[in-house]
Amino acid sequence: MTRPAGQAQEWVRGIQSRGFEVFSLPLIDIAAMPHTEPVQALWERIAQEGDFAAVMCVSSNAVNHFFESNRAVSLVNNAQAATQFVASLSSDLLRWWATGPTTVQALRAQGVPAHAIDAPAMGAAQWDSEHLWQRVCGQLAPGKKVLIVRGLDVGTPDASRDWLAERIHNTGARVEIVQVYQRRAPVWSLEQTRMATQAVQDLSVWVFSSSQAVRHLQMLLSGLDFSKARCVVTHERIAQAARAAGFAVVYTSRPALQDVLASIESMA
Repeated sequence: MTRPAGQAQEWVRGIQSRGFEVFSLPLIDIAAMPHTEPVQALWERIAQEGDFAAVMCVSSNAVNHFFESNRAVSLVNNAQAATQFVASLSSDLLRWWATGPTTVQALRAQGVPAHAIDAPAMGAAQWDSEHLWQRVCGQLAPGKKVLIVRGLDVGTPDASRDWLAERIHNTGARVEIVQVYQRRAPVWSLEQTRMATQAVQDLSVWVFSSSQAVRHLQMLLSGLDFSKARCVVTHERIAQAARAAGFAVVYTSRPALQDVLASIESMA
């Protein structure tokens, strides 16, 4: 399991419940941005009715850091006030876009009402920007503005993150992007490096939910042969990164935990 530290527990418990031995080896380190002033300026603009048609959060990390940055500069000073503030912004004039159910849950936890959120259907083949776009593209027109809230990829940028911005531009709408946290390679201990090296060479099954995680693994285990390694990935873009890294077996699954579990079991 390669999800960031603090975000893998549910998956670890779920896989363990099926009788598998699970090791968590985080391949993405999440950190706050050093300054929150740009985010505060955006919150003030969001509060001006009509400045943005939609706020798109690429992940639950994006949601949480976006709102935490807002609170850090005391725009709202307690949870009840925060909920009332967000609810007052959320209407047909301001939509909140999410790429999947975890991001939706994070928005709801911050006080965004369900009727103001657009996301791919639970039964969608993937929870990603492409399936979100199918639901929201009709909301835009020339001159409208969308704010994309995302992380800063340190060292290994993900070019796929520009896909949605390009689609928005093609409608004549405008895009602003704010980076509210950093995604970077972790610093592994000697024991973690030993475990990862062994897992690449034995019959372990890696689980990747980010192509950046695959690239970080290559960097952390530079020069290692991946030709015996196996993995389950949650998107075709991640599958492409795993194949490029040299993984021998790459199984693409829907991103829901139950689907990933079924994929792991089929490889046992």
